[in-house]
Amino acid sequence: MTTIREIATSAGVSIGTVSNYLNDPKLVAPETRKKIEAKIREANYHPKAAARSLKSRQTKRVGLVRIISPEDYRSTDPGDNAFLELLAGINSMVAENGYDLLISAAKNEAEELKTYARLVGTGQVDGLVVMGIGRTDPRLPFLQEKKIPFVAYGRAEQDTNYPYVDVDGAAGIAKAVKYLSDLGHRRIAYITPPQSLMCTQQRLEGYWRGLAENQLQPEDAYVLEGAFSQRSGQTLAHKLLDLPEPPTAILTASDVCALGAIRAIHDRGLVVGKQISVVGFDDISLAGMVHPSLTTLSQPFRRIGFELMQSLFSVISGENAMPQTILSPELVVRQSTGKWN
Repeated sequence: MTTIREIATSAGVSIGTVSNYLNDPKLVAPETRKKIEAKIREANYHPKAAARSLKSRQTKRVGLVRIISPEDYRSTDPGDNAFLELLAGINSMVAENGYDLLISAAKNEAEELKTYARLVGTGQVDGLVVMGIGRTDPRLPFLQEKKIPFVAYGRAEQDTNYPYVDVDGAAGIAKAVKYLSDLGHRRIAYITPPQSLMCTQQRLEGYWRGLAENQLQPEDAYVLEGAFSQRSGQTLAHKLLDLPEPPTAILTASDVCALGAIRAIHDRGLVVGKQISVVGFDDISLAGMVHPSLTTLSQPFRRIGFELMQSLFSVISGENAMPQTILSPELVVRQSTGKWN
């Protein structure tokens, strides 16, 4: 964090002059005041946050930044309770440890990084939870360089070691492929998440591995890149059903995506669970309420929230500088899947 001494040095004035400016700008000559103001803006210096940090060295606050935009890859459907469940787990541990949670929003990745810089630079938080890890994620080296405690929800591809909590999506997808194969399905399609996310590569590896382990012929035409949205699931399911040999089962990137696929199947006059099977990923609240109810890979979002905060507090306290936890998704079988003869 920038100090008052650094502001004084860069402005070419004494610490006392900067102190006078912060207490009452009128005490400083106009020309000198402009120099100090310029350096404060340049350093993004916030005296109240700095004073608090110098006094206690702790804010008793942790931060989380989330991208909220029209291009956000998570559904805004009220039935998509994944983030709320995650947040419930985080909040429980935050309160238990006597901390507060600061949630900030950003419109895109560039703005998100600026938000991290502001939170760190002004000393507003003692640690951060990093969401939506990319294959090569600039936030990780940035936060390591700033020496701010953090824990990531996910693993990146880049060559760096950092604290994380993740779900073994590859094992989950492979488990789903085996389940469908055991039901007699030989043509299993997969709608993947966006390529920018690290979980995409992990889950795709699980899909190819599942096909190989069950002696199923891989077909590139059965793999389509989509998003975590109902529109994506609906559009891409129609493309899959238009193939000369359409799949008999469709795996999807999320439950909301799966619901879109189910709608496309209904539009074709086909019966989900009998003529074609669908499997989701997440186990949101709607998954068990829709008809037919959705077979899905359940992520333990509340537990993930617990684990993220336990890991972050262990980093903040110095108890464990590098906690790394991998959880397993569970296959929840419902009505959207059935035998294929």
